[in-house]
Amino acid sequence: MRLARFSALLLLLAGTAGAFSLTLQDRPLQAVPHQTPDSSSTQLLHMIETDGARQTAETLNKTHKWSEVRQAVSSGQPDSARVIPALMPLADPSTARSLRLALRYALPAHPAAVLASTTQARDPNFSTQAVCSPEGMPRSWRMRARQAVMAMHDIHFSVRADTCLKALDGPITP
Repeated sequence: MRLARFSALLLLLAGTAGAFSLTLQDRPLQAVPHQTPDSSSTQLLHMIETDGARQTAETLNKTHKWSEVRQAVSSGQPDSARVIPALMPLADPSTARSLRLALRYALPAHPAAVLASTTQARDPNFSTQAVCSPEGMPRSWRMRARQAVMAMHDIHFSVRADTCLKALDGPITP
């Protein structure tokens, strides 16, 4: 019993001395590295560049990880502008619809990232007109999306912004 108490006391003293010695160090503590918010889109872009878009899409299908693509889109991650055009044509119809819906919901918060992900071609999934269409979206979304697109002042997106505004201002077809 006496040995156990003595051992416990030594462990307690050693722990206290160690903690005290750490506070005496004159160099700052090192930050713990963590994943950046855009890590999922960066990883997906790396997969596309390394394995190709088709293989990446097949991997996403097998591992059921299309949610990572939707997350990258909805959070406005910059690299999603290159990920979406590469993967959208390879997605099955239901996944393509969900990705388009993610783009639509992200439009008011991240108009530049969303418009960079779209195309001027007449694609039913990710053309600028399809993403900016107010069909099926609440009126509040339409107003917020319009304000966000109008607030963009990037010359690189001027044509897409104009196309988007025309779609947002157009009639809602049932």
